[in-house]
Order: sequence, then C-alpha cells, then structure tokens
Amino acid sequence: MRTRSRRLLTALIAVVVVVAVPLGWNQVSVQPGASIVRVLFEANAFPEPPNFAEIQSTVSVTSNISIPTPEAPNAALDIYVPKQASAKPRPIVMWVHGGGFISGSKEQVRDYVTVLAAKGFVVASLDYSLAPGTQYPAPIRQGNAALKYLSDHATNFGGDKTAMFVGGDSAGSQIASQLAALQTNPTLARQMNLTPGIASSALRGALLFCGLYNMETVGSTGFPALRSFLWSYTGYRDWLSYPDISQLSTTGNVTSAYPATLLTVGDADPFESQGKELVAALNAKKVPVTSQFYTGSGAKLGHEYQFDFSHPESQKMFDLTVSFLTTHSSKGNS
Repeated sequence: MRTRSRRLLTALIAVVVVVAVPLGWNQVSVQPGASIVRVLFEANAFPEPPNFAEIQSTVSVTSNISIPTPEAPNAALDIYVPKQASAKPRPIVMWVHGGGFISGSKEQVRDYVTVLAAKGFVVASLDYSLAPGTQYPAPIRQGNAALKYLSDHATNFGGDKTAMFVGGDSAGSQIASQLAALQTNPTLARQMNLTPGIASSALRGALLFCGLYNMETVGSTGFPALRSFLWSYTGYRDWLSYPDISQLSTTGNVTSAYPATLLTVGDADPFESQGKELVAALNAKKVPVTSQFYTGSGAKLGHEYQFDFSHPESQKMFDLTVSFLTTHSSKGNS
C-alpha cells in the first residue's frame, strides 16, 4: 500500500480550505469542496501491518454482499472469517470506515479488519452511501440493516449473534456511535422512525476511534474541512440549523443501556476533545468505558493513528482492542 502520511493529508486539506474561501468555492454549493477533499482522502493510505501477507492467508473473505435497506440505497458488506475452524461461534464485529461522510470505502480498511479477523473474530466491513449524493440518515439506515443481516445470517459464517460489536473510525466512528445509541435508546429509535436491527442485549460493545460525537462543539475543534463534511452530510451549510442535528450527537443520546465502549484518539488529533466529551457522557450514565488518550505524552499521534502500525502505540491499541473484544464477548461481561 502507499505510505503517504496523514499529516500530509491534513496539510493538503488545510490548503484547500485556505484557497477555497477567497475564491468563493463552497459558499453556495457544497459539491466543489467536497469533490476536492474526497480526492485527497482517497489518495491516502497507511503502510501494511507487519507480516500482512501471511496474516491475510489465514482469513477468508466474502465480498460485496448486498444489504437491502428500507428508504435508502442498498448497502454492502465484506465479511472476513478466520480459516481455522472454531468449536464455537465467533463474536461479530461490524466496522464502519471513515472519510468525512463523503469519501472512503470498505476496501480502505481491508488491512485492519483482516488482522482483526485473524485474531478470531468475524469482521464485517460496511460500505454505506456517501454524501453529498446521499445524505443523512441513509448511512444509519444502512448500518442498522447491516446489523440485522449479520444477526439473521450469523450461522452462515460461524458468527455469534448474541455477541456483536459495532466499531468505526473518524466519521465512521460517529456513525458507529449513533448505531450503538439506536440499538439501546428507544427515544432515539422513535425519533428516527427505525426499529433497532438487533436486540440491545446482543450488542456487547462499541469501538470508537478518532470520531466526532457532539455537533454543538465540534466546530471549535478546528478539524480541516469540517464544514464541507457536515454540510455534505446534512444538506445544511450551517449544520446546527439542521432540524435533526441532535440525533448525530451521541453525547446527548447515550443511556445506561449503551454498550461497553473502547474509545481512543491521538494527542495531535483535533477530535481529541470530542473523545473526552463522549467519555464524560458515558461515565455520567455509568457505562463501562475503556479509553486511551495520549494527552501530554508528546507522542504526536494524528488522526487515525491506530491504522499506522509503524507506531508502537498503534500496536498496543490493537492489542487492547483484541482484549476488549475477548472480554466483552464472554457471557456476563456485556
């Protein structure tokens, strides 16, 4: 894979923003800015994890499973399963990729979900429709339908429908966090006019990496091109004026039934404060939380650091993820 760094990506996006404003781009239509940022995101990739070819040979993949979604385009799943036989069903993890709601694909997290599956999990990577062509709440509808599919068809790929997890990175982490709230918060489900895809008791945990969780405060983070992302996703240039914006703020939608959560964000990531806000909201509801922050460490870990295994912190975070999944998939540890 290409090894262009996230720091370069962030710098390029910042340049686009600086150039775009004086030229008037993005003042009337979201499309020009969104298209440029999409190209930058899709050009970026992390180096392969160590021994990836060997690890990949131990995992089988079923690609492009179409997921019918009411009132939204069909979603798609790639399902990764360890080739080694298991005497019991394996925990199921559904991963939601990032990309600012406007970019990315399930293929871009192939390496990460492969090494995760190799540790003994069924991992499903979700492709959802991208903004601005398809806007909120389509990705939530698609993710909810995908969770239902994974539960209904768990036996087909050796999965345990009573031990399911949802996870994501960046914008995918916001989607994953909202999906977890949807499964466990009846008020949110009613507001969205959605039936949760799985029983709340089946959702054992949420893996939330480098995401945004409070729409009222995220504007102060200084994250590059944030307005383009949220304008694209909601259809509102001022996203706070979007009538359903509160649905996107997981900080305000967690309940005591929210699943155990593993959350991380780098010390050089503008979304660090967003992660801390969500941890505080979860603590207030007495939800079990395992968090990994690096504030004051000098590590200088940027956005999506967890995918770059050249950092020792990334390998440690991966090990913590495996431990979290193993612990919370056990009966009595949900």
